[in-house]
Amino acid sequence: MLVVTLAAVVVSSLFWREHVSVRSIENRLALAQNRWIERAALDWARVILRADIRSGPADHLGEPWAVPVVDTRLDETVTAGAKISDPSRAAMLAGQISDAQSRLNLASLAGPNGIASEQNVAALRKLLSLLGKPESLADDALKRVLAATPTVVNGQLVPAQRLPLTRLADLAENPSFDPGTLAALEPYVTVLPRATLINVNTASAEVIAAALPSVDLSAARRFVARRERTFFRSLSQAAEQIDGRPVLPLSMFSVGSSFFLVRGVIRYDRVESQSETLLERTNDRVEVIWQHRY
Repeated sequence: MLVVTLAAVVVSSLFWREHVSVRSIENRLALAQNRWIERAALDWARVILRADIRSGPADHLGEPWAVPVVDTRLDETVTAGAKISDPSRAAMLAGQISDAQSRLNLASLAGPNGIASEQNVAALRKLLSLLGKPESLADDALKRVLAATPTVVNGQLVPAQRLPLTRLADLAENPSFDPGTLAALEPYVTVLPRATLINVNTASAEVIAAALPSVDLSAARRFVARRERTFFRSLSQAAEQIDGRPVLPLSMFSVGSSFFLVRGVIRYDRVESQSETLLERTNDRVEVIWQHRY
């Protein structure tokens, strides 16, 4: 009996190890398949953005790129012939392209040669006030951006003291930017590789109100409501739809964008991955700037 028991334990152990090895291989295969679907989705996003530029310089929320992709089951063509007839191995994709220039860009706080952009700093201060946060945080953000900006002194290039910000979450190194503050800023503030303009066709009411000193949040919300029925090919057209018809400075606003965020969720077999990718569109080219996976 002892020998039989020992043999059964040994055989069970071998079967268990084999089961774990098979599962590990299946998981790696599913992850590789997941990455393949992710690359295909990004290629699709780049094609959509390239095609969009041919319709004109204005970018707005009524264009194909702005339509979200809800949970969509993929067929064998998209999954490279993988057998997905089994519901437990279904490949699902969901995601959306959003305009990164619909937000205030922290990179715009500093102008050439490390000189602060008073317009953008004032816009960030007003946004913080609208969100019920201390306006002094704008000065903290400015100091961080300036520290990452090279300057020229007496004809000599002085390297930056800090690495540039890549994401809003990088401000967490400053205790003033606690998780609650960063969460409040996240829908309205971003970090892009260079200074950019705010797209008046896609910006939220909070961002528009922050960037225009003479416009309050209620007026900005009325403008956004009117914008749902149309879009603007010029800043003068947009200004006519804002109460008081303020001047939209060319140094702050535009009607088009170059940077777009692609967020996606992919589920295949037992693997689920989320990613966020920043794309830059220049003329007829769309390039990946960075990608983060979760």
